[in-house]
Amino acid sequence: MKKIIVNASKLEVFLSAIAIIICSAIFLKAIIDVDTNYDVGWYHLPFAARIWGIIPKSSFSSENLVEYRYDGFPLLAHFFQGLFWKITDRVQSTNLVGYLSLIIYFFFLRSFFQVPLYLSAIAILAIPAVLTHAATSFVDLPGNIGVAVVVMMLYRFYSQATLPSKRELLAVFLGAMIAANTKPQLTVLIGLLWWAIVIRLAWLYFPNFQSRQRPTISIILVTAIASTFIFATPIKNTVLYGNPLYPVKVEVAGIVLNHRATPATYKQSNRPQKWLRSVLEINTPEWTADQYNYANDPKILDRAGGFFGAYVVCNILLLVLFTTKQRLNKLIELTSQDKSKGNATMALIIVLLASIFCANFPQSHELRYFMFWMITLVSFNLSLVSSLQNQTILKPKYLGLSCLLFLAIVCTRINSSYLRPKFISPQTYMKDKNAVNFELLHQTLPNQRVCMISRHAIPDLTKVPYASIANAIFYSSYFHPEIDYDYSIKAAIAPQDCGNLTVIPHNVERFLPQ
Repeated sequence: MKKIIVNASKLEVFLSAIAIIICSAIFLKAIIDVDTNYDVGWYHLPFAARIWGIIPKSSFSSENLVEYRYDGFPLLAHFFQGLFWKITDRVQSTNLVGYLSLIIYFFFLRSFFQVPLYLSAIAILAIPAVLTHAATSFVDLPGNIGVAVVVMMLYRFYSQATLPSKRELLAVFLGAMIAANTKPQLTVLIGLLWWAIVIRLAWLYFPNFQSRQRPTISIILVTAIASTFIFATPIKNTVLYGNPLYPVKVEVAGIVLNHRATPATYKQSNRPQKWLRSVLEINTPEWTADQYNYANDPKILDRAGGFFGAYVVCNILLLVLFTTKQRLNKLIELTSQDKSKGNATMALIIVLLASIFCANFPQSHELRYFMFWMITLVSFNLSLVSSLQNQTILKPKYLGLSCLLFLAIVCTRINSSYLRPKFISPQTYMKDKNAVNFELLHQTLPNQRVCMISRHAIPDLTKVPYASIANAIFYSSYFHPEIDYDYSIKAAIAPQDCGNLTVIPHNVERFLPQ
């Protein structure tokens, strides 16, 4: 019987083809389909549209629903979403921000850590939360990609004994600026990471803290300017509202700062236990973009999961294996390897510290807010395999083949709509998907502002006439050129929020819960 010899080049070509196919499929999904996820219509699309004047506040607003979010939340991702929407004149283009951030991260890993593109694509897309977000207009993915860049560069800085290059500094600056100005949860984390980076750079620059170089003042000035850009949103919020994380409730030394929102999950206890349960996927929902408990099963931890518990365990064991092997080699002096090319111990320490942070942060079990944790865990292993391939039997192509098995499992378990377009245009969504009750549009008034009742409970349009908050923006005149007059909408939860404006539907009181 002939021995079967695996041709390495053919295996890499096969894995590259798989990576290209799946990335292309997600790209087509992103540019063809309108994202119908709840939060996207509720505030992501309105924010993106308002920044660029596509749907200005004078045409559509929801003052009592999300205006305080627009005032205080970081809006950098929405800025780019609106830019793509403006350039292409297609609302679907807002999906490209998350997708392109992922593609850029693949090239980042190849450029700084010599990770093959096919390996990055297969291994990171095997994370369900990443795959389900890749073609959506959620801003969790681009924000967490920014954090992942910062964490990977932090790992690089603490592993090497030389000052970083300008290219490395630019990468960490861009990653930090994107993350801190995209998600409020990530602003706190970036603050901690930025201090860790500044301390490391100071240590490398002043090894004995005596021989100060001539450009010291310039370096301090550049650091201050970079910090201003990175923390532009909290600085703005502090100046305008007295709270760097406005509108979220913040308490300092017993003093509660100005705020408009106190998420119920902030008061939840047992955060570490819930985080661990979520990471290991113990009684968590099926994989979706929002991880919502659609089954309404009380045993299922709502909005938890999304990292693929078995994949988490395998990656942790692999990182521990790398660490153990390196420590043993060091003890018996089998290698004098440059740590900057693969420091497994440092990677493991960073993962442990990141775990402590995530496990104790509010909403810790909602893993889509902290995707960086799993992305960097996988990235550490990819980096180590790529840098140590001449010293270990585990080659990048074999790790890629293993990750492909996990990716195949994920693809079979998630809804196929995450991997292929369903050709949902705005018109299809409004009509065929019943996102808009067209009877309400006929109650609008020419060249006047009306108040449309919109509620969180998604209504049955055959019985209840008012709109869902998630669909309210699709009632704006921008999406209805067939109406031969202009009109303006204010979305509100209750008639008392409408002031003197005409309320639609006109007979809404009999439909609202008492």
